[in-house]
Amino acid sequence: MPHLDIFGLSEMFCLTNAGNHHWSLISKFTSKTPTEWKNDQGKRIYASFLYTSISYSRNFNVKEDDVIGINCIPLSFRAPFFISETKYINSRSDIVVRVKLMSTFIIKNGESNSQFVRSSIPLNSEPFGESHLESTRRRYKEINNFDDKELKEIAEHKVNPSVDFNAAKFMYFANYCHLFKRYESSEYNSSIPIEFREIAYFANVDPFERITVYARQEDIKVLSAMKRSSDQKCIARSHSVAFQG
Repeated sequence: MPHLDIFGLSEMFCLTNAGNHHWSLISKFTSKTPTEWKNDQGKRIYASFLYTSISYSRNFNVKEDDVIGINCIPLSFRAPFFISETKYINSRSDIVVRVKLMSTFIIKNGESNSQFVRSSIPLNSEPFGESHLESTRRRYKEINNFDDKELKEIAEHKVNPSVDFNAAKFMYFANYCHLFKRYESSEYNSSIPIEFREIAYFANVDPFERITVYARQEDIKVLSAMKRSSDQKCIARSHSVAFQG
C-alpha cells in the first residue's frame, strides 16, 4: 500500500506521482525526454518546482482495495514556467485529491546546491494559461513575503543525501513536504489529517547541511519555514490547514 497513509492517499505519494506526470507533460510539450533537456552549452536543465499545493476532499475515504484514477492536465505553459493539475478520482467519479504544481527551468551554477540560474527550453506549443500563471505566481510571491518572526524553532534536521536527495543530487521537492509533516506537528496534530497544504520553494541544500524548522499554529492552520545553516536563508515555507470533520 505505498499510496496510503493512516488517513488515505498520502501527501508523499500524491506529490511524487503528480511530479512524474508533470515532467511527462513537459516532455510532450518540448518533444524531449528529461535527459535531453539541455542548454546551448550542453548543461543539463531541470524542471524545478517553485510552488505545490495539495487539496483533499476528506469526506471521500480511500481504502486499500479502492481503485483510484489519475488525470493530469496542463494549466499553463509560458517559458520558463509550467503549471499542471493532477486529480485523483475514485470509482464513483469523486475527486478525492487535487495537486497543483508550478515549475521553472533551471541549471546548476557550479558545484554547490545553493547556486542555480534560470534557463529555458524551446516549446512546440504557443504559450497558454496566462491567468493560471499570474494567480499562482502572485500566491508564490505572497508566501515569499511571509514574516517568520513569530515562528518558533521546532527541530533541526541534518541532510542525508541517501535519503533526502534525488538522482540529480539535490533535495527532492516532495522531501520538503516530508520534513514539514514530520517536524511541524505536535502529537495531537499528528492524529488529524490535513485538508490543504501549499509549499513555496526558494532554495536547496548541500549534502550534510543542517536545516532548522520553524512553525506557528493558529487554530487549524500551521505556518512553517525551513532555513539552511550555511547562510540562514529560508529554503521553503509551508501553509497547511487541518481537516475539521
